[in-house]
Amino acid sequence: MGRIEFHQVSKRFLSGLDALQDISASFDAGSMTFLTGHSGAGKTTFLKLLLCLDRPTGGQILVNDVNVTQIRESRLPFYRQQMGVVFQDHHLLSHRTIFENVSLPLRVTGLRPRDIGRRVRAALSAVGLLKRERFYPNQLSTGEQQRVGIARAVVARPRILLADEPTGNLDPELSADIMNLFLQFNQVGTTVIIASHDRALIDQMGKRIMELSHGQIIKDVS
Repeated sequence: MGRIEFHQVSKRFLSGLDALQDISASFDAGSMTFLTGHSGAGKTTFLKLLLCLDRPTGGQILVNDVNVTQIRESRLPFYRQQMGVVFQDHHLLSHRTIFENVSLPLRVTGLRPRDIGRRVRAALSAVGLLKRERFYPNQLSTGEQQRVGIARAVVARPRILLADEPTGNLDPELSADIMNLFLQFNQVGTTVIIASHDRALIDQMGKRIMELSHGQIIKDVS
């Protein structure tokens, strides 16, 4: 399960800026969607609302038929366990090995060390970095660091995978490799939503593209 619904969702900041205006959209479980648009179009705000890192000023967001806009703060960690998140700048801990970085989402779940090891190595294998598990982030290339970020996002087998400009710091060839990794996870049933301004790349992916402009959906093409 990984169905997402936005019903007339708006977000206005205290400055008076309308980051999102009356957004209504649905994302089927197992689907893959690219959010695109100019800088400040509302892509990051969209993802933050879905993660409950911020709250909408109007409307409802449903995830698997649960109204997440009404989730209490104490329940948010449990809600977020069903999601994996990939950032543009990795957010890796420099003093931890690659294995330790990827294992972090599992350590809070009480999983046995043996099972953690198995899950981490499976995730690293999926992104082609199994032989790097004892390395530190500064020993890896930028593209490899982004792969570690993806491994960490999927290690807990999330229903939903979100990414905010995951290829923003990469050259075109590495960007295509990273997008193909997301495609592989989508093909096994994970719902994937990626915010990206790289239209040339996402046009090649053959997936749904939702374009935002000034907080509104101006194009939605499957």
